[in-house]
Parts: sequence; structure tokens; C-alpha cells
Amino acid sequence: MHQVHLVTREYDIIQLKAHYRFTEEDAKRLKHMQKHIHALLPSLLDGFYDYIFSFEHAKLFLHDKMIQNRHRSAINNWFLDLFGGVYDDAYFRKLQNISETHVRIGLPSHYVNCAFSYIREFLDKEFHKGNEEDIYAMNKIIDINLDILSLTYQEEEQQHFIEQVLLLKQSILNQTIIPYVQPIVDTKSGRTIKFECLMRIQDQQNYTIHSIYPLLKVARSIRLYADIVKIMITHTMEIFHDLPWTFSINVGYEDIADPDLLDFLYKKLETFPQPQRVIFEILESDFIEDFNIVSSFVNKIRTYGCKIAIDDFGSGYSNIENILELSPDYLKIDGSLIKDIDSSSVSLTIVQNVVKLAKDLKIKTIAEYVHNEEVCRIVKSLRIDYMQGFYTGEPFPAQELLIKEKKQ
Repeated sequence: MHQVHLVTREYDIIQLKAHYRFTEEDAKRLKHMQKHIHALLPSLLDGFYDYIFSFEHAKLFLHDKMIQNRHRSAINNWFLDLFGGVYDDAYFRKLQNISETHVRIGLPSHYVNCAFSYIREFLDKEFHKGNEEDIYAMNKIIDINLDILSLTYQEEEQQHFIEQVLLLKQSILNQTIIPYVQPIVDTKSGRTIKFECLMRIQDQQNYTIHSIYPLLKVARSIRLYADIVKIMITHTMEIFHDLPWTFSINVGYEDIADPDLLDFLYKKLETFPQPQRVIFEILESDFIEDFNIVSSFVNKIRTYGCKIAIDDFGSGYSNIENILELSPDYLKIDGSLIKDIDSSSVSLTIVQNVVKLAKDLKIKTIAEYVHNEEVCRIVKSLRIDYMQGFYTGEPFPAQELLIKEKKQ
């Protein structure tokens, strides 16, 4: 874990106290209040745990009596220390250890903030008629505690962000954006007909492979998203240049609304020997954006002979009339419907209607998320044209297709 060092030195502690205007007089006042606080502990702790266990996931962290007793003892000691009158290096180290434990066990920072809200409210009710200076001192030490207990979360988030930025930049520099492919299988013959290309990223330090999706938000925030998409397109088209397979590339509204990225893509299509083997998958949800931009893109890539698939169809985001206006070549039925088709009559009915619509309009259908034998059987019985999922074939590096082709 990335360690916190911001308040471990005497100078830092002095500076922190100065920022909150916390004085020796405040410390004396808190020490003077401790006897009264000790008497309040039973009612505070009982109310605290009643409040905490109203949270949906609290029992995930306090899941048996032994852990609850240990936690209660720790809260008891922390609360007495809050009014202990000694706020030195050892005191702040204890707070840092608590904060790092929270991060290590995955306790949401929201829970910490809510716990402090409860304690502050309890004390305000108890001391609202008390000495004003005592109340000021009490609020200062609570704020200082919350500051320190939040610090590790901030440090951890910052460190994680930096690691993601470095991974993205190194991957762009070293061109380690790697296309994976997942087979799309003919439901009648069981043969692989085409492949969907999926973006992966390789960590050069340990050569592990990561999905790009958890990194997309960071890539967009630091303006690297277009760079990784360009590398993905380049590598994909290089691999499939001399292969016989049809393959699909996912594009989103953000991609087709970027003139520079579109210009790059069109130039790649112009030099690709058989652009009619390229399918572009567009998410159904992207149709809630500017339909004219989507329509313009579809019309343009059709001039190269490329085909169109509507991804996640049936997820319910957009106007079906707009989608069908594009005359897509494929409808990829949303995986959330397919995965439950063996147990949900609602999913089954929706899929049946999608298949009927597609057949009436002479559009080919692809079932996503085919993950077991029963789902596979139902997909075949519904006369869906193609299927895709871990049951019919897991994703693998696209480069392996070249190796297989050379061996034949």
C-alpha cells in the first residue's frame, strides 16, 4: 500500500493544528470533558451500531460477534483518545493506521463520513447547552480526525490514478494495445464465421493483460482515448490484412463524432484490401446522442462496402425507428437478455420478439453472452443466426489467427 507521510513529523503536526487553530487550551478543555464523555460511552456506542447496521453492506465488514466486539473496543478507545488531551506524534500515527486499515479492507469512505456525522450529531445534542469554547474545541478535534482518516483514501486514489496514467502512456509509447478476438459462431453449422475484436492492454512491467474498459475514464480525462483507439484500429487491420475472416470493430458515439479519428479510420479503410470484411458495431445507447452524426457515419462506411451491427439491441435506450432507418446488417441481442433466457420468461419473450422483427426485416441476429449449454440450446431453437459467448469460444489474442493460418 502507498504509505501516508503527511503528518508524521513534528513540524507537520504543528502545521495541521495551526490550520485548525487548535491550541493547548483546546487540548485542556477536551481532557476536562473526558470524565463526562466516559459516562456517555454506552449510549453512544449502542446508538452508533444501531445506525451503522442500518447500512445495507455493514455486515460485510462486521460479520461475526468476535469482529463486532473487537470493533466496539476499538471505537471505545478511539473515542476516549479523542478527549484524551494528548495530540502528539503517537496520536496521529494511530489515526493513520486506522485510515490505512479502512482502505485495506475496502471500507467505503462514505461509511467513515457517515460515522463522523453520527458522532458529531450525538455530541451536539449532548453539549448544545454547554460551554461554547468546549464545543469549539470538540468540533476542531473531530474535523482534524476526519481530515486524517480521509487522507489515505485520497492518497490511494491519487496513486491508483497515477498508475493508470503511466500504464496508458507506456502502452501508447510501446504500442502494447492488443486486439483480442472472440468467435461468432453459426448456430446451424457450429462453425466460426467471424470474430469480434476486443481491446486489451499489456502491462510491460509484468506482461499481464488488462481489459481496457476500467481505464477508459482515465484515458478520456487525460486526452489519450483517441490515441489508443487509433492503435487498436491499426493493429487489428494489420492482423486481418491477409486473413480470410470477417471481423467487427466496436465504435462509440465519441469515436464517430471525432473528425480527426474518422479521417484516420477512412484512410485505413481505403488501403485495406477487402473492406467488405469489416463490420462496425455501434451501441444501441449511442442513438440517444446526435442521430445525424451516426447516420452520416453509417452512410460513409457503406461506400467502402463495410457492414453495420447494432450492439446491445434490446437494452431499451433508443428509438427503434431510428435504428431501423439505418438498415443494419446485424442486430446483436443484448447479453443481459440472453444470459437469463433459460430462467426468465420476460427475457425469452423479448428475445422472441426481437428475432421476429429481425426476420421480417431480413436482418441477421447474433446472440451475445451464450454462457452455458441450455442457453445455447434455446438460442438455436429460436433460430437466431449466430451466437457468441464463453460457451462457444473465449477471447484470445488475434495474433494467434495469423499463426494458425500459416500452419494451414
